[in-house]
Amino acid sequence: MVELSTMVTCSLAAMTLRSQGARVIKVEPVRIGDPMRMLGSQKAGTSALFHNCNRGKRSLAINLKHESGVEAVRRLATRADVLLNNYRPGVMDQLGLGSDALRELNPGLINVSVTGFGTRGPLHDRPAYDHVIQGIAGITGLQGGDDEFEFVRMLMCDKVTAYTTAQAVTAALLARHSTGEGQHIDISMLHACLAFMWPDGMMHRTLHDDDVLHMPPISESYQTIQARDGAIAASILQDKHWQAVLDLVGREELRTDPRFATLASRFMNLEAFSAVLKDGMCHLTVAEIMTAFEAADIPSAPCESRDSVTQNEQIDALAVLETYVTENLGRLTAPRPPVQFDGAATSLAEPSPGLGQHSREVMMELGFTTEQVDELLAAGKLGVS
Repeated sequence: MVELSTMVTCSLAAMTLRSQGARVIKVEPVRIGDPMRMLGSQKAGTSALFHNCNRGKRSLAINLKHESGVEAVRRLATRADVLLNNYRPGVMDQLGLGSDALRELNPGLINVSVTGFGTRGPLHDRPAYDHVIQGIAGITGLQGGDDEFEFVRMLMCDKVTAYTTAQAVTAALLARHSTGEGQHIDISMLHACLAFMWPDGMMHRTLHDDDVLHMPPISESYQTIQARDGAIAASILQDKHWQAVLDLVGREELRTDPRFATLASRFMNLEAFSAVLKDGMCHLTVAEIMTAFEAADIPSAPCESRDSVTQNEQIDALAVLETYVTENLGRLTAPRPPVQFDGAATSLAEPSPGLGQHSREVMMELGFTTEQVDELLAAGKLGVS
């Protein structure tokens, strides 16, 4: 697999496929490489964000505006199963690396182009970042409640698009197994994230007839209950769950209150419903609430902070995280691949590549001579670390 990208979308998609067996060569600019290398917590010129999206890859740092850079990518494409890029529309064609040209060299190539806004429309050639897509896709409106706008404080759109891309590549490889032919795939962050939000976040914009009964989305019933010594996330939906809550908070008079008699009525009175939970439990401990909730089989768990989540017993039991040592970054912790094939845990405890770490060996594998490689290095058209 060949990855020509910067930032998260294609990087994370390629790493996801790496965790499932793909061999990935990441093609980067010579001087600074993927700008993600310099964002956030970092050591020795490599950020944790870069590592978390690029484990297990090889890095080729080469100038794609130089004829040797274009030729190197053409040779890579000739032997690759998949090529990913997240350049703006038209850039690959300008470089002489458009889908038609590459698939003429390799008819079985899966060529994937990931863009921010798609390949047509008034914004198609505009730059896009995660929070920009959150805004136009309506996610900030969902978080803030339409009258106000709030971001999800992580790179949600980048990651949703990355996993959409990885799934599309898998489907295309399966199709190629049947047809023997590759194909070109276009994926936009905007489309991927709107589709991701739609099932629940846009349920009130799905049905249009006059007789539709509009109710709040299920997610609005989700509660973060503040206890005396922490907080609990809970989903109190069933009637028996509500009865157990009334036992816990001592509100017997509400058992016959029509506002809370059914799930539908509780949904229509969410503010009062939430007040009963929060006012009735704020003096209790997390342990006291969890004991009652577990007895009633209420879906619930203590809320963890980013500092405490790694100490959670359930996360530990699943061996979700692995800690290992790399030469450049030292001791670090990262999640194992979440998919278990035949029930067996897998590992991606591998280093992320230094900028151009594998440039020389990749170029030699592609048939460039030692003299050609040395000339490119001397001219600054090839980078090594």
